[in-house]
Amino acid sequence: MRKHTIIEHRTFKQILQYRPVVTSEADRNRLKMTMLRSIIHAIGEKWARMKDETKSALEYLCFLSIERGFVYAGSKHVSERYDIDSSTVRRYIAFLEKKGVIKRLWRSSTKHNGRGKAVIFLTAHPYFEKYYYFFFLHEQAHAQTHAQAEIVENDRNIETSDEQKESVPYITPDFNYKKGNNHLNVNHSSNKGTFVKFVSKEVNRIVAHIFDAETLKKAWDRVTLAFKKAVKVFGNVFSNDDRKKVAIATFVSLKHYFMQRRGKMLADEICALAYSIAHKQFGQMKRERQPEIVETVEQKPVRTEALPDWFDSYIQSFNAYCENIKKEQEEKVTQDEIEELRKRLAQYA
Repeated sequence: MRKHTIIEHRTFKQILQYRPVVTSEADRNRLKMTMLRSIIHAIGEKWARMKDETKSALEYLCFLSIERGFVYAGSKHVSERYDIDSSTVRRYIAFLEKKGVIKRLWRSSTKHNGRGKAVIFLTAHPYFEKYYYFFFLHEQAHAQTHAQAEIVENDRNIETSDEQKESVPYITPDFNYKKGNNHLNVNHSSNKGTFVKFVSKEVNRIVAHIFDAETLKKAWDRVTLAFKKAVKVFGNVFSNDDRKKVAIATFVSLKHYFMQRRGKMLADEICALAYSIAHKQFGQMKRERQPEIVETVEQKPVRTEALPDWFDSYIQSFNAYCENIKKEQEEKVTQDEIEELRKRLAQYA
């Protein structure tokens, strides 16, 4: 059996298309605790003396393996996330592999013909039986060739056999996979982490080693959607620099909230939260730039041409006449006048 089995790129893309074994939050937590208990059982009494950061790092590997039973995050990413040494992560991975809790394979490198980053399979996951058949069962020299042939055969019969649909957790890949696959627009660097193209470099730095490329791109698209709707509602008052500022503030808030939840957030939750934060940011920016306008009564222009001499005296007499009329209207009618008026009206009754 080969010591370092390499997973071809096509095969790795296919297992990435497997359906998640669980979907509800309760089932996800239950499966994570099952895999974590297998690790604790293998470590034994030493678990109680381990640092909390090291425990959290091993729990993080279980969290990333919930949906499909494997994780391909490097030891450098895990160590930087929990502020521990990368050699500690590698040492525990090697120990757990000897105990049979995990199995390791290596992806084919994109830079040379050798092996690339490691893929860790947890044996306590329900999908490990499939992976064991594909990658670990055969001991012949051409073990992986036969495994790939089995995968191809499954791909051909996946749509015609209902029984095989239940046994193989495979989703038929979309023909537009390359168009929508965000990993095709990603630069991988061991020092800088994952860098997604067409996303601001500041945003890439903020969420480096936290969000995967697909989640980051979807969240960025939600911020762009909030920007377009804000322009549609408020008019063309925002620029691309404004969108960049709002995006930075949005992803800073997302990072803070994600760390508070200890990474227990689905991609849909992250995208929905990104749109909500960006939408409120654009609304606040609009209110700050254009406060409410106070309506004022337009004053008519005053004519300044020369007036005749008699005009002033006429105005004075007119004002005096208005005052007299006003006083007469304000005077009260006496009781005698009311009685006299009633008598006159009685004559016509």
